[in-house]
Amino acid sequence: MSDGPGLKLGVLISGGAPTLHLAAGALCAFHEHQVEFNVLATSGAGALPALLYMVPKKGDPETALKCVVDMNVHDAIYDLIPNNYKVFFKYGPFAPLFWQLGQMIPHFPLDPTERSTNAGKRLYNDVIDFVTAAITPTTLTYWSKSVLRRVQVVNDLVDWNALPSAPQRFFLNTFSLDTQELKLFKNEDMTPDAFYAALAMPWLYPPTPATLSGPLYTEGASHDPSAIEAALQNAPLKPKVASLDAMIVLDTIGADLWVDPESLYEALELTIMDPIVTLAENVAALYALQEKVFNQDPPPIKDLTPPKIYRLLFDIPPWKRGQILEWSYSNALTLWDTGYRAASKFCTDQMPHKGGPITLKEEHRYFRTLTKDSREGDFLSLFGDPLKDLPPARFVPPPGGGGL
Repeated sequence: MSDGPGLKLGVLISGGAPTLHLAAGALCAFHEHQVEFNVLATSGAGALPALLYMVPKKGDPETALKCVVDMNVHDAIYDLIPNNYKVFFKYGPFAPLFWQLGQMIPHFPLDPTERSTNAGKRLYNDVIDFVTAAITPTTLTYWSKSVLRRVQVVNDLVDWNALPSAPQRFFLNTFSLDTQELKLFKNEDMTPDAFYAALAMPWLYPPTPATLSGPLYTEGASHDPSAIEAALQNAPLKPKVASLDAMIVLDTIGADLWVDPESLYEALELTIMDPIVTLAENVAALYALQEKVFNQDPPPIKDLTPPKIYRLLFDIPPWKRGQILEWSYSNALTLWDTGYRAASKFCTDQMPHKGGPITLKEEHRYFRTLTKDSREGDFLSLFGDPLKDLPPARFVPPPGGGGL
């Protein structure tokens, strides 16, 4: 990989709720180190941190990315009622109205520099939101198509008007019930309605149109949570993925997810996250194998050569493993810090001087981070032994929860 400040980079941000905070921390570190991405391809929950990196409402990506932890619930409340009523709203027509009424009650402004010392302010704010959510009526019945209702919270976070002219290309995948195919929302057609259509996870939210009379969509992460297809399908646009030097995959949460659920609520979360994480890992591993083959023997047409794919691993603290699906504030802070530390170390390894030339090291190539007894390695063994040509010493053994 040639080095230089002009490297064209893409980043893949997969679906899954914990991705929100891991990716927000990682993108904040990349922004601080002046690493610029030409393409941000996303799926599911990965869309929000990407949008905050590109077009935050108040024009400050680092502050916006630091503030995502405020979406989670104060631990004193979450320990009693383990549910994120600030993100998941009751089914029925009353949720938006009661949410707006709750926002009319003065809240303390939360400074991201005080994230570890503002517990009293957060508790006051979260109590107001809890009372508002508790008194919201619901019309949920056996015949309802979902259990939750959308509220346009994202409008307070993202500057939608700035997105079409943003210098980076943005992609978010969704599944069309009309064509039974994955579709991409891009800078030009990305709206709040399109955002929610692309995050309409079945059972949680009903199939959603992106426009008033348009077709119905469900969450793309149910079909390709890796966001790789979102990146590959941008070939007719500028910059082409084939013109990218590399794509960095933000890793999944891996083995930290598989736990013995302690409640029905946690069991339901696992039924959603389990297939998403497994599918994301397998798709990324298969693409890494294809990329390895193509880049070893490039075809004569350059546009058919896929960019090299690198992996940013997350090292989740051992004491937090088994709790990463919690919507508590402490969990959000831990995941955010994990993402931030991983990306900071990645940038320091690849770019000793902030804003200087970038050298992407071969030991971070995706297929080099695999071992034959890993989940991805087991999946690739279905296609023979694609890792046999690599000396074992060149592998980077994945630690318990990832990490570089």
